[in-house]
Amino acid sequence: MMSKQAFWIVPAICMALLSACGGGGATTGTDSPQPQAKRDPIELVVYHPFPQDWSEEDFMKTFGDPMKQKYPHITFKYIAGGKIQDLLTAGQKIDILYTSIGTVAAQLIENQLQYDITPQIKKFNYDLSRLEPTMVDAAKKQAGGNAIYGIPVLVPPSTIYYNKDIFDKFGVAYPKDGMTWDDLYELSKQLTRMDSGTQYYGFASSYGHLAVMNQFSMPLIDPTTRKATFDTNEKWKTFSDNLTRFYKIPGYNLQANQMSEPNERNRFFKDRNIGMFLASTALHSEKELGDMNWDLASFPFYKEMPGVGPQAYPTYFFVTSMSDYKDDAFEAISYLTTDEYQMQKSKEGKFLTVLNKKEIRQAFGQDNPMYKGKNVKALQPDKYAPSGGVDKYNATASGELNTTLKNVNLGTKDINTALREAAEKANKKIEEAEAAAAAAGKK
Repeated sequence: MMSKQAFWIVPAICMALLSACGGGGATTGTDSPQPQAKRDPIELVVYHPFPQDWSEEDFMKTFGDPMKQKYPHITFKYIAGGKIQDLLTAGQKIDILYTSIGTVAAQLIENQLQYDITPQIKKFNYDLSRLEPTMVDAAKKQAGGNAIYGIPVLVPPSTIYYNKDIFDKFGVAYPKDGMTWDDLYELSKQLTRMDSGTQYYGFASSYGHLAVMNQFSMPLIDPTTRKATFDTNEKWKTFSDNLTRFYKIPGYNLQANQMSEPNERNRFFKDRNIGMFLASTALHSEKELGDMNWDLASFPFYKEMPGVGPQAYPTYFFVTSMSDYKDDAFEAISYLTTDEYQMQKSKEGKFLTVLNKKEIRQAFGQDNPMYKGKNVKALQPDKYAPSGGVDKYNATASGELNTTLKNVNLGTKDINTALREAAEKANKKIEEAEAAAAAAGKK
């Protein structure tokens, strides 16, 4: 951070050497921008697909207001929900798309809104090396080359939430950082039991997200053949065997309609009959946790890959191809990755940082009473697995894998048959989608 003296010297130099400094007052991605000359007012429209995740009030308080405070000439209009295709058809302009890595293809690329921000990165001397490297790599893989469409701003946790009361009830030691999947399995067996008419379970997860974020960095879709990899990459059997064994522990006896992320999340947070929930989609709120006696432990790893967490699943801000204010939009979103902003949100416990800085990670929740005394360092792995790549058909493939793993859990399919059938069904859907796109002239 600059000293107060340097803070006033630099703008003076820029005024004297306007052409060298560019005159734009842009952020370099390391600290907040320098004071700027008065600029003409503009409006930037931000679209987010999921209104249940970010209401207008929450979005403006967390993102919009800080960006406007830094860039007073910009007014932000926020649109959440509704089909983006319908908005575009109706003539709605969108300057910034805000969405997670899993929906980039459907929201950005399918609607031809992608725009390579490399010129802005160069123009404003934005330093990508400050960001967690696998998140940058994932963004470049989205673009399929040296291009990059967006900047990661936040990332969900990769951690174990656990209910201490259930562990205490059965006299089982709490989970600890540095556990392997085998360690987690043994804990889950000890907690899965019937007591006073209530069935308790050791473990719950969102295994659809675990597949997308798999620690082996396997792509769901082969980038060359455009086919699902479940029947060609032997590591999918390792992944599936590891996960399904938790649901075969005596006492689980779950039905197909009980095997979903919302159901498992509800059983942990509301029913409170699950000891550990492997979280990978969101920080869970004080309202959800209520009066639970809870804490955190680090994401388990495979014994042959010590210390390697899952792939990151970041949320990006994208400047769209239709924006008339690409430079302004880039400046605004780049502010969201400054040390100043990320540290503030980390301390508030609002979201986890995308910066490659331990001090910002370690500051998480300092100003938020709900995290007092909690093992917050467990919210992010020390080492994310490399990105396995992002494909427009990832959702198709993961959907088929989810369905077939349910059949394995129910005992109606063996792993090899299930993976083969999942690949076959996914490939058929991909072929049909490609044919339809070609017929419509979209390919």
